[in-house]
Amino acid sequence: MILKNIRIKNFRSYYGETVFSLSEGLTLVIGGNGDGKTTFFEALEWLFNTTAEDKKESNISAMRKSELEIGESDEVSVSITFEHEGEKELEKSYTFERVSADYIRTKDFKFIGYEDEGSERLSVKGANLLERCFDSFIRKYCLFKGESELNVFNNDTALKTLVDTFSGIKQFEDLVSLTEEFEQKSLNAVNKEMQNDQKVSRKAKDLDSRLTLLNRDISDCKKDIATQETAINDYSVKLENLERYQDTSELYQTIKERIKALSEKQAKLKGMIYCDYNTNLLDESWILRSFPKILNEYQKKSSALSREKRKLEKQETERTAKEEGKREVIEQIQKLANVAVPLPWNLPDKETMQEMIDEEVCKVCGREAKKGTAAYEFMENKLNEYLRHIEFEANSKDIPVDEKKVLFPNSYIDELHTKQIQMSGSVEQEISNISTEINDRLVFINERKRDLEKINKDIQDAEDEKNRLLIQSPGITEDLLDKNFKDLKGFIETKSRAEKRVVELKQKLEGLIKDKDEIQAEFNALEPTNTMTKVYQRVHTALERIMKAFENAKEANVTTFLTMLEEQANRYLKLLNENDFYGIVRIVKTVDGSARVELRSENGYLINDPGGAQRTTMYMSVLFAISQITALKREQDYPLIFDAPTSSFEVYKEDVFYNVIDKIDKQCIIVTKDLLLSDEATGQKKLNDDKIQQLTCSVYRINKAPNYNPLDLSTIKTETKKIK
Repeated sequence: MILKNIRIKNFRSYYGETVFSLSEGLTLVIGGNGDGKTTFFEALEWLFNTTAEDKKESNISAMRKSELEIGESDEVSVSITFEHEGEKELEKSYTFERVSADYIRTKDFKFIGYEDEGSERLSVKGANLLERCFDSFIRKYCLFKGESELNVFNNDTALKTLVDTFSGIKQFEDLVSLTEEFEQKSLNAVNKEMQNDQKVSRKAKDLDSRLTLLNRDISDCKKDIATQETAINDYSVKLENLERYQDTSELYQTIKERIKALSEKQAKLKGMIYCDYNTNLLDESWILRSFPKILNEYQKKSSALSREKRKLEKQETERTAKEEGKREVIEQIQKLANVAVPLPWNLPDKETMQEMIDEEVCKVCGREAKKGTAAYEFMENKLNEYLRHIEFEANSKDIPVDEKKVLFPNSYIDELHTKQIQMSGSVEQEISNISTEINDRLVFINERKRDLEKINKDIQDAEDEKNRLLIQSPGITEDLLDKNFKDLKGFIETKSRAEKRVVELKQKLEGLIKDKDEIQAEFNALEPTNTMTKVYQRVHTALERIMKAFENAKEANVTTFLTMLEEQANRYLKLLNENDFYGIVRIVKTVDGSARVELRSENGYLINDPGGAQRTTMYMSVLFAISQITALKREQDYPLIFDAPTSSFEVYKEDVFYNVIDKIDKQCIIVTKDLLLSDEATGQKKLNDDKIQQLTCSVYRINKAPNYNPLDLSTIKTETKKIK
């Protein structure tokens, strides 16, 4: 089956009819993200699906739907023209009609094939034609979306299906089953006749009894071997998975430890920044944080009031002194004050002033005040002022109340001033310390909050890194990565014990089979008197040999097929990895009859986790090999259709890959965003013309039509242009 063209009409972004003419070799369909690459691939998947009548509205072009008037209709269709013993055509379609403004009805689903018979063009059921020319078995090895689907041996029955289809082993299985049945019947007949023959009956019974025991032991031994080999296979698969993700697991553990350390720091920082502001406000006197400013303002106002009071008192004293003729008091006050406002009369007090005079030192300014100096005389005058004031206060009691002017009938200002003095010194320092402590605490908390913000960001970055790691390792869970370190050693030891046990059991089985062969030889050597018994003996011997021959042929057939598949796969692997390491493909048959594809180095070392490009080319090589064998066995080829198979390739690898595929005599359709460049002038994607000109294949460029609305699906239309 060779595809000649593909026609897509009104299927999703393909508005109207679009035709792709295909070469018999490589055809590239190149487009950027959202340009319709996957839609092209899924249109073919829809066409090749025979399981259901699929006429979903979601497959209809949104642009075409938006144009329909009520009562108007159109068609969705995907069709191919292909060569398979003559030219044939296959078309799947259905009609869609606008019934109302918000309702589209789909109807008239058709899946029709067309083929020529003589001069007539006949229509047939599409599913029947597809199955006849491109059966479901082959289709499994035809369409592949992305790199993850390339491993066809993910299916447990894939190897058996391949072997059955292409190796002719099915015939051997039937023959082996038939000869086993005949051999068992002939053996039973021989045993019966031998045990009835008087000459050899005793010996025959003894040998038969021993054979029965040996057969039971052989059967048990084979079951044990199968059990151990199954365990080895299971552990091999588990170890491959563990080793494949060993680097991932180590990186995961590193990230996990980093998250743990950051989380511990986060918890500590949260403890550091905790502060019960409501409790601290009163219990820790945080309410006094702003009190130093208030105290300072209070001190200023209290001092101003006291000064004003003293000024007024001075004036009143002068007036009183004049009235009483006590000029000497006024002169003394003026002399002492030097016209300036004097200190309060009670500061310092009498005892302090006398103490300073006796010790000849001013304890206000801390300087010496020797007798005879101005400072000493000042202190004496201050003491005399205090004494005169006391005397004046005492004498003033004799003055009638109505003649006496009371400037300050209470002591509020003095009390305020006294309170100011009390609040100064250690109390003021203590309150200032509270403010400093609060400021330091708040600065510390703010700094730790900034640290916490950074820690939170680091934790989020680590979590994002962990999530990216899990996304890049599909099917692998955190639990599996956690168990990786714990399980790896245990699995290796268990597998090693099972392998050792298999060797022991196989040695035991060889001994049992040897014993059986010896007993069987004795049995066959018996000379019965009955002629028919001898005939039964010869028939059984012949059937036994035939059965073993078919068993050996069956195993040899599987081995031959796998060898052929490996040879073809390695030929393609070498081509697809030109100027790069490629290794050797091995297809390993497992105990349960399935298979796995391995990549090994020449010395037999298993490459557990080949790089993305290596893995892709390994699986693609197997696909090309299967296709090659199909063409040889069925004398019919079929296309390979890939959607973005090279997403893990580096640029140089892409160049080699497309040049190699271009030269392979095999129809391939590859939908890709490779071979695109960014136009520096416009920022748009454009074809890498230099690389495309090196290819001989057909090339299509698909892209969204310009001037579309990124918020409106009905404005999206895929345009197609054939480049070469």
